Amino acid sequence: MATSRRQPALKVDVPRTGPGSLRLGRVGLIAAVGFVAGVVWPRLAGIRLVPELPVPAAASAQDLSGAPEEPAAASALASANLPPKPTRPEPLSPGAQPPVVGEAQVTSCRDAAGGKIAKCDAVDFDRVARERLSNLDECPAARKVSGVVSIGFELDFTTERVSRITTGKATSLDEETLTAVVECYRQSFANVSLVAIPHEHQRYTVFYRVELAAAPPEPAAAGSAAPVAVTPASGTATVSWETALVHATPEKDGKVVARVLSGTRVGVTGKSGDWYRVKYDSRGREGWVFRTAIGM
Repeated sequence: MATSRRQPALKVDVPRTGPGSLRLGRVGLIAAVGFVAGVVWPRLAGIRLVPELPVPAAASAQDLSGAPEEPAAASALASANLPPKPTRPEPLSPGAQPPVVGEAQVTSCRDAAGGKIAKCDAVDFDRVARERLSNLDECPAARKVSGVVSIGFELDFTTERVSRITTGKATSLDEETLTAVVECYRQSFANVSLVAIPHEHQRYTVFYRVELAAAPPEPAAAGSAAPVAVTPASGTATVSWETALVHATPEKDGKVVARVLSGTRVGVTGKSGDWYRVKYDSRGREGWVFRTAIGM
C-alpha cells in the first residue's frame, strides 16, 4: 500500500505598501488627471457634452460684445419711417375777423354748347364753396386787409370742375392785394368736384360778395399826436371818385384801411376840415375820405 506524500503548504507573500502619505498623493494625482480629461479638455476643444438652450441672435451678439443696444439709432430709424408732422397754418392777425360771405348770386347759365339760357335754377354751389370762401387762414395776403371782394366762379358740369375764377365790379381791394387773394382762392378750389351738386344746366356763373376785416388800427400812444377835432355830421353821400381811399385818420398820409368804388353809398358821421368820417361797409366800420371823393 502506497503511502501518500504530504504536500507542502502554499505561502503567499503580499508586498508591503509605502507610507500613507505616498498613497494619498497618488489618489490626488489620479483625480486631477480625471478632471482635466473629463471637464476642461472638452471645453478647450469646443466639444459640447450636453445641449444648451437656444439664444436669439441679437441677444447672443449683445452678450458677446458686451455693448448695449443704441436707443438713439433705433429711435432715429423709427422716426424716419413716420410721416412728417403737419404744420399748422399761421392764424389770422390778432383782432382780425374771418371773412363774411354773402349769398350766392347766379348771374347766368348756359347749355353744353354755350348757349345762354333765360331762366337759371338756384344751383347749390354753397355746399362746397362757403366754407372755402370763409377760410383764408392760409392766405397771408388777406390777414391785414379790410375791404370787399366780389368773386365769381364759372361752373362746368361737363367736366364737374370750376373752370374759371373772376372778380366783379364791387371789389374794393387794390390790384396787388386782389391778385394775391384771388390766387389763394384758385388754389383752394383747384380740386373741387361738382359731382354731388344738383343742377339743371351744364354751365353756371355764380358770384359771392366777401368782406375781409383786418384788425382795427391800434390807438396812438399817449402824447404822440394831438386829438382830432371832429364836428358831428349825419346823412348819406355817394362816392364820386373811381376808387375812394378810406383813411384811418383825417390826413393824406393816414393809413389806408379800405377802398370804396364809385357809386357806393356811405353814411356820413363827422367832419374835420376837408375830411369826412363815413361808414363804408355793412358792418358799420368807419374811416375818413377827402371831401371831393364823395362830392362835398
